[in-house]
Amino acid sequence: MEKVVNNKEESNFLNSLKDIVKSARQFAYNSVNLAQLRQNWYIGQKLVVQEQKGKDRAEYGKHVIKIASKALTDEFGSGYSETNLRSFRKFYLTFKDYVIGQTLSARFEDTKRQALIAQSDKTIQQTVSAKSKDAIQQILPAILSWSHYERLMRIKDKIIRDWYMKESAEQMWNFRTLNRNIRMLDK
Repeated sequence: MEKVVNNKEESNFLNSLKDIVKSARQFAYNSVNLAQLRQNWYIGQKLVVQEQKGKDRAEYGKHVIKIASKALTDEFGSGYSETNLRSFRKFYLTFKDYVIGQTLSARFEDTKRQALIAQSDKTIQQTVSAKSKDAIQQILPAILSWSHYERLMRIKDKIIRDWYMKESAEQMWNFRTLNRNIRMLDK
């Protein structure tokens, strides 16, 4: 039988415990999402670099994708089909001028959201400092899922794509909302 909370202090205590659990779960989700985005970006980068070594890029590129897909699928299971690897390559080519991650920013004024991404900020700073200091770094929001990026990659115009990416992150759009808003643009 569930005990009824007797006073406001007890209620506040229990709510703070629940907030800790929710925050930890959200942090875990964000960490896994960030890891997946980085994995896909770096695989895409390696594929592009490897393909450019070939004399006949088109044929060699097909070969690279095919052997990479087989090796990764054999080792790690599903998720590394030739189609997925082509998507990873496109992800890298579309967003190669970005750093993957999320920094604390004034645009995320909600303190709970800031707390959730604070841990990843240290990793982002290490990544940014490792890159060329001459390059202008833009951040790919880690708050967006792989599905968001797959949809964003289909937008040809960089300015429009960047606007949707920014709005999706700031407004916390789920994939369906992003897709619906982009489809409204197409009409």
